Amino acid sequence: MLKTILNWFKDAKKHVKTFMLPVIILYFIRTMFIPTFIDVLVLFILFLIYVGALLEWY
Repeated sequence: MLKTILNWFKDAKKHVKTFMLPVIILYFIRTMFIPTFIDVLVLFILFLIYVGALLEWY
């Protein structure tokens, strides 16, 4: 049971890496045209999630 959960978690981290980069790029372009505090905060959180997945912090 624990092994399947750990395998699922590793697969999820792999999908986060592939999915988050285009989302961050599109959200960055959106934030460049309409910058609000919430947009900047969400972009920063997405960036931290992506960096955390790349550096394997979680």
